[in-house]
Amino acid sequence: MLDGWIALDRGARVPLAEQIYRQIRDAVRTGRIAQNSLFPSSRSLAQRLGVSRNTVTAAYELLQGEAIICVTAGAAPRSRGQASALPVAAANPAETRLSALGTLMARDRNESVYHGSNGRLRPGQPDVSLFPKDLWARSLRRAARMLPDRSLLYDHAEGLPALRTILSLYLAEARGVTVAPEHLHIVPTIQSALAMLGACLADPGDTIWIEDPGYLGARAAFGAARLAPMPVDADGANPAAMAGTPRLIYTTPSHQYPTGVRMSLPRRLALLETARRHGAIVLEDDYDSEFLWHGRPIPALQALSTAGEVIYLGTVAKSLLPGLRLAWLAAPPALSAKLVAIQRNLGLLANVHAQAAFADFIDGGHYRTHLNRISTIYEARAAALVAAIAARCGDAVTMAPSHGGLQSLARFDPAVDDQEVARHLHADGFSVPFLSGLCLGERQSGLVIGFGDAGAADADRFAGALARALASPA
Repeated sequence: MLDGWIALDRGARVPLAEQIYRQIRDAVRTGRIAQNSLFPSSRSLAQRLGVSRNTVTAAYELLQGEAIICVTAGAAPRSRGQASALPVAAANPAETRLSALGTLMARDRNESVYHGSNGRLRPGQPDVSLFPKDLWARSLRRAARMLPDRSLLYDHAEGLPALRTILSLYLAEARGVTVAPEHLHIVPTIQSALAMLGACLADPGDTIWIEDPGYLGARAAFGAARLAPMPVDADGANPAAMAGTPRLIYTTPSHQYPTGVRMSLPRRLALLETARRHGAIVLEDDYDSEFLWHGRPIPALQALSTAGEVIYLGTVAKSLLPGLRLAWLAAPPALSAKLVAIQRNLGLLANVHAQAAFADFIDGGHYRTHLNRISTIYEARAAALVAAIAARCGDAVTMAPSHGGLQSLARFDPAVDDQEVARHLHADGFSVPFLSGLCLGERQSGLVIGFGDAGAADADRFAGALARALASPA
């Protein structure tokens, strides 16, 4: 009864036994085989299908394991159960309903500011060709050989002790961050850390102050919280312009995204005093602090903290590669122990081999050497972009001063439709977000232009496309 409609594809990657099992299972599910129907013996069906008896036996064992057939010694296999009781796939399955929070999380945070994700000069993208493959591979091989067995299991959800020790020393020297190794947490990304912190530190209805214009990823990470736009000017985010009581304050003080300004010392002290007065936590995203073209490095905001009001976050996403999935947060001691359990429960664990390799990379002096090398390259690319835009666009574009980072902000007259300009540029192969899409409050017009992987020819081609876009009628 089976060999008339079982069709085997002998060239398929699916094993023959699996094909037989699936076709009999589907026949039972749809009622084409009634309950208590007799099946041929494995020897008989094998002969009819031209396969080995072991192949049919394997298929029967799969069916028996799912209680689709009953196999008794000395008797023919028999179908069992009610065919109608077995689930049948709906012709048009209903769409799975998301919760309100799930709906927010499912939105593409870049959808509102990009006209395409496959173009050139996207901000924040490092040059993959600058990654030190050979040195990293050497560190990775050492890590694979020397990692203790326990480290490869579920120990140290908060991060490998070796990396946390070395990283705490590096952050103290490079960024002025004061944190004991046991209060450093290694996470896959800053985005995941912000989502964790937003969920465990802010209740529904709490207010989060967030820079305006600012990073869309932070808005997405904070889910359904009430976001209050904190205006950014030449001195950075301005807490004095805010009213109400925040639970969290998100800021990028060392290199504000997207404006590129550095928060002044008076503004930093005011922000910390505001946080202490309200009992708020400052989430300091030390964005692009590795790349500084002019002036002396400014210590992290956390270095000025006196009451544990700052959680410091950093990553190798720009300095090495985002695909390494390595970031960290420095938590106040009173919070750190709780975050260990939260991090473990959420499964926010970074790859241990990558952690060990990064520890070796820092300890061997390779990380600092790499940063010095790529900073020089990125500074030259930033200068080429600014010069090309100035030559092609003149007074129609104002380039914000660039102290570092991997992107520059081009400002337009407020009357310019920056979304339309970005649409024209996408048609020329560029994916750059328009500034108005990064604003929660007062609208501003401009573009955020990445130069991490853009040479002089790329910069000139972009500047020409920008000049044409600005000259096009709306």
